[in-house]
Amino acid sequence: MKTTSSEETEQHSGVLSETDVRAIVRLLADVAAFQGDHATRKRMLMGGLSRLVRADGWLWTMTRVDFPTNTPISIGLLHGGLTDEQVAGWIEAGQASSPPSPDSVPLTEILRDGRHFTRTRQQVVPDDDWYSSPNVKRNRLRLGIDHFLYSIYPLDEPGVISAIGLFREVGRDPFDERESRIAHILLSEIDWLHRAEMPTHKGEGVPQLTRRQRTVMIMMLEGRTTKQISKLLHISEYTVKDHAKAIYKHFRVSSQVELIGRFRCGDGGDIPGGNRERELQSNHDEY
Repeated sequence: MKTTSSEETEQHSGVLSETDVRAIVRLLADVAAFQGDHATRKRMLMGGLSRLVRADGWLWTMTRVDFPTNTPISIGLLHGGLTDEQVAGWIEAGQASSPPSPDSVPLTEILRDGRHFTRTRQQVVPDDDWYSSPNVKRNRLRLGIDHFLYSIYPLDEPGVISAIGLFREVGRDPFDERESRIAHILLSEIDWLHRAEMPTHKGEGVPQLTRRQRTVMIMMLEGRTTKQISKLLHISEYTVKDHAKAIYKHFRVSSQVELIGRFRCGDGGDIPGGNRERELQSNHDEY
């Protein structure tokens, strides 16, 4: 169906139609009424939002920003519509120091205001800076990812945020003002979901890890095995195991199960010793 000139004007001006508003309200109501766990509700919300703004994929992280270095440190990660390689590229882009991702400093500066904000990539990083960045070429464009829509929701402690990124593949048009407004309005109305499953320690101690250790840790928290991490990061399994041992020592845990528990519920003491725990343990005894 071809859009009329008035509809095209509304899309580019950021004006929402009655159809847009109804879709936002319907999605919020469906998520609020759903009886699943928080992770499932987040996936449900992001699947619906991705359809509304025509995104190809999304990431939702609980993140602690190390202000001295402007480095985002994920302490919880969900995603959809992305390959393992694309997720690994996103993790490495944020942790790389030479050169850093060109969006790190601008996003951190906006974050200092302490307000929820939503921005298109073009509002954060000009095209020239984006497409000339070696970091972007290596960790985004090479993997088929280009345009971003960022929505950053500050939580109680400075630098601790609920960060959402929506993505489009290389070759597609950028997100427009209307799509940015849809995302911002919808994500403004779910304070309870932004705060869900935040670890009690809010990522304290994570900045003291090396950049590579943080990258490995994020993947371990996703439940990935030594072999998977080795393949995605192009490092040996022995190196992965060495990083894992350093991470365990730092957080005073002895297994991947305990590490995941530490980040999901403090010290992991309230995780029942049922089938799920045994399954995780059997999958990750290799560490």
